[in-house]
Amino acid sequence: MLKWLLISGVLAMWPAPAARGQISTLKKAAESLEPAKPAPPEKPEDNRARLVQWHQEARDTLARLEAPGAATALPEGISAAELDDRRRDLDQMVLTSTRSLKNLSAVDDARKTLEASRADEAAWTGFKHQPPYSLLMIDDLLNDRDAVKANISSSEASLSNFERIHASIVVETKSAEETVNRALSAVQKASDGTIETAKWRLEAARARSRLLAARAGLMQSSCDSLSDRLAAAKIDLTLLERQVKVAKAKSRFNDEDLAKLGKISEDHKQTIRKEIDGVAKRLKAAMTTRTQAQAALDALVAAAPANAEPPGLELAKYRLDVAEGSVEAMQSLTEGLESLIQLENVSVKAYQDRRALIEARNPQQRTKTLESLGVPREQLWTWENVLDDELSNSSAALSKLDARAASISSEDPRFGLLNEQRAATSEKLAMLQRVSQAVMAQRKLVKRWVLEYSPDPNAVGLFDRLASLGPSAWVIVKKIWSFKVMTFEDKVEVDGETITGKLPVTLGMLLRAALFFLIGYWLASLIARRIQAGLVAHGHIAEAQARTLRNWGMIVVGLFLVIGTLAFLKIPLTVFAFFGGALAIGLGIGTQTLIKNFISGIIVLAERKVRVGDVVDVDGIVGTVTEVNTRSSVVRSPDDVETMIPNSVFLENRVTNWTLSNTKMRRSLRVGVAYDTPPPKVMELLTEAAGRHGLVCKEPAPFAVFDDFGDSALMFSLYFWLDLGGSTNAMIVTSDLRLMIEKRLTELDLRVPFPQRDVHLATGQPLQVQWVPPTASQADATPAAPQPGTG
Repeated sequence: MLKWLLISGVLAMWPAPAARGQISTLKKAAESLEPAKPAPPEKPEDNRARLVQWHQEARDTLARLEAPGAATALPEGISAAELDDRRRDLDQMVLTSTRSLKNLSAVDDARKTLEASRADEAAWTGFKHQPPYSLLMIDDLLNDRDAVKANISSSEASLSNFERIHASIVVETKSAEETVNRALSAVQKASDGTIETAKWRLEAARARSRLLAARAGLMQSSCDSLSDRLAAAKIDLTLLERQVKVAKAKSRFNDEDLAKLGKISEDHKQTIRKEIDGVAKRLKAAMTTRTQAQAALDALVAAAPANAEPPGLELAKYRLDVAEGSVEAMQSLTEGLESLIQLENVSVKAYQDRRALIEARNPQQRTKTLESLGVPREQLWTWENVLDDELSNSSAALSKLDARAASISSEDPRFGLLNEQRAATSEKLAMLQRVSQAVMAQRKLVKRWVLEYSPDPNAVGLFDRLASLGPSAWVIVKKIWSFKVMTFEDKVEVDGETITGKLPVTLGMLLRAALFFLIGYWLASLIARRIQAGLVAHGHIAEAQARTLRNWGMIVVGLFLVIGTLAFLKIPLTVFAFFGGALAIGLGIGTQTLIKNFISGIIVLAERKVRVGDVVDVDGIVGTVTEVNTRSSVVRSPDDVETMIPNSVFLENRVTNWTLSNTKMRRSLRVGVAYDTPPPKVMELLTEAAGRHGLVCKEPAPFAVFDDFGDSALMFSLYFWLDLGGSTNAMIVTSDLRLMIEKRLTELDLRVPFPQRDVHLATGQPLQVQWVPPTASQADATPAAPQPGTG
């Protein structure tokens, strides 16, 4: 009401002619003040008609812009780049409108699919045939369910991507509309000289805006189509879940099903064998072509002059490479088809294990059958990994050939050969994909069976868990036992032909080898200890020498045990070849000191210059060698201090061996007697004392010598020999001799004088003696001495 009052007031204030001239403008202003009415939804036929119109207009405009002379007829100020941009937008508009028109039909089809899925889900009340239902039918339903789940996952990801793209296109469309508005404003403000340029740019902006609007519509229709198909797939999944649940409740798997499965498998094998026969013929032809290519190459080389490359040699070599590639491709096709036959056998065996799993009466049988069913699962997994590697290699080879084909012209003589090589590689790749898909499908099927019949830990009672704990633990132990640590190549000669294969080294083999070695080493150690004890008990060898020989003998026994263990378990020494190269250099540098001492120990034992029991002097260390080990030797000093000396020291430094050639060692002691003692008597006494001691050697005989006239005594030395091969202690023997000598000297009343010194004063006149009185402090501390001449 206020709106119309305002308009009436304006009309009353204006003159009548002006009012009549502006009546239409005011009506439009009034209409603009009305609330905007929602636009009615666009019908599909209207959308289709608009796209057809845009498509035709884009084609017409593009044809006009691409006509001869169009570039020169452009308005002033329009650059070639603007012309190229407009042509590109029009070309994209033609393509986008075409796709949008096709997509409208896809939207209708998706809507019909959704309606059909809803109708089927609502109408299904059960299967047409009566139960029990075959497990083969259930497998088909489960396969369909897995395919629908994969489709749903893929569709959800695609829908999310389409929605993001649509949102970005909408933003671009709004920006393009603003560009159109600016271009329209420019047209309104343009002068007569620039009006054509402004109109041209307005048309270009409208074309760009239409293109983005068409793309947005295409994305929206794609999202609508995908949403309907996604909803239909979810309804189908719900229906399949119902059907699987009903079928599993009353299922069977009998001999009839196995027979049917066997017949299907034989039919598949027969079809594959026919394919193999066809490939065999092609292989024969390819081998003939290869032979001809080889003969042509040989003839070309033979006809060429010496040291000159004949023309066409590279092409002949390439033709031979292509022929060999064709032979290899045919062989690969044969191997792939044979793999499919093998896969059929694996499938039949898996179904038999599945039936045994269904008929298992107790958990132990079920566990055993599950283990049997897990074997083909692991084989299929390994097979699939190998096929993936081959697929990657073949795809890379095909990509390389495609890139090479793009770099040469069709007139090149190698072009036909290259296409032939590409065709052979593509066929090989297609066969690998076929086998890979079959292996993957069979692996998923077996995996589903294993998961289906494996007991649910949450539904198993305590006693059942305890009962199954043993088999489960055994399965884990077997898996750990069979864990592959490494592989090695083994060569076997069959009918004069050497076949190389890779054999695994499992953790179980290494543990058995370690156990075998430890038991063998323990038995050898017991035997060595008994032999050592027997030799020492019979006096054939000393305890220390026997211990050293036993240690070195056990090293040799250990080396032979390692070699014997590896041979017994059929593990070749080449397994440890990985220690070569840089690792071996690193180990050599790190253990060079250990190896040096080890070899030095062997040399010391072989030369026997230093033996157990020898008295040696090494770097100021004097003692008896008690052990010669692999890395070091032990020297015990007279103070019972054991010092470990590296074996290399005995070879690199100066070593004094007091018992090298003879275990007898001369010792001496010195005795001083008074000057009034007869020397012969003393010498006789000393010799007699040494002869009476039981540990002093009789040969050479001990003797005494008159050494020197000392300051206060006559000095004598007693020389005697001791046999250090046994347990003789030179210090104790010397002490005993000193005691015996002291006793005899006392008995004979012979004195060992104290140190004496006579002091003589040489004076030419009498010495003057003067008494000095003490000082006052000294007088207080000590009594006064009597004066000379006093009483």
